[in-house]
Amino acid sequence: MTRALITGVEIGLGTQLLGATHGAACRDVSSEEKSRLAAYVVKKYQAPEQAKLRVEEVQPIDDLCNRKLVFAGDGALGSFRLTLYASPDLRFLSRELFDTYTDPERERREAAQKAMGELLEGEYAARGPASAPVTMVVFSDFECPYCKKLKELIDAEPLLKSGDKVRLVFRHMPMSQHRWAQQAAEAAACAEFQGAEVFWAFHNLVFDNQGSIKPADASGQISALAEGVPGLDMRSFRACLKQDMSLGVVVRDREMGRRLGVVATPAVFLNGIQVPAIRNSRELHEYIYGALKESLRGAAQ
Repeated sequence: MTRALITGVEIGLGTQLLGATHGAACRDVSSEEKSRLAAYVVKKYQAPEQAKLRVEEVQPIDDLCNRKLVFAGDGALGSFRLTLYASPDLRFLSRELFDTYTDPERERREAAQKAMGELLEGEYAARGPASAPVTMVVFSDFECPYCKKLKELIDAEPLLKSGDKVRLVFRHMPMSQHRWAQQAAEAAACAEFQGAEVFWAFHNLVFDNQGSIKPADASGQISALAEGVPGLDMRSFRACLKQDMSLGVVVRDREMGRRLGVVATPAVFLNGIQVPAIRNSRELHEYIYGALKESLRGAAQ
């Protein structure tokens, strides 16, 4: 029996392929093979020509010479990476590599823990106790209408309003197609430097006035909104924006989201697991309640 099985986009690996190179050193992948693989992936996923997709990394992952291939390209959020797995002869590609000798539940827990470690790196705006059994991380864009809708659902969610069940963490993810989202993100990050309460007040004001902000005068309108935030030091706020002091925070969050597979906003992670798009209050409640039950069950074991 072989230890690893490739399944997913293309299925068809026989044991003769998996075992052909067992015990032998894995050969290098030539530049011609990399070009062929990149051309196939472009056609398979209908990637635009301007993405300039290429094989950036090749890594053997076992003694059978199954390989992890990391493709890199240029997209709407900047550079992106796509990981696929290849059979030893480079014929078959898959989105996932399953090792049937491992416990899937343990793998999921370990993946979620790893994601949570990254999601909580560095400084960020949060509300709710750090000891809450559920941590909800939201990647958001102030110009995105769906992000505004999610903000309204969050404000009305009983499990978030209870105060001790859920910790809410905000991460900046301004999308390139939005004309003033980047300015709003940098302004919000400057408010964040002055404290969590200041950030959330600014966050609420921008979302509440989303429809009235015009690209031609977004900076002026955003600054005018900031003047209505209790406790915000406008002198420090303006200096922060003028000196681009918050740009690094926004770039860091956007890159974090990209690494974790965020391709659109809003994106929600509950205890390290990304959930599907939330359409209404019922779905939001069910996802949070499910994460809460899972957390409490794990704590009891």
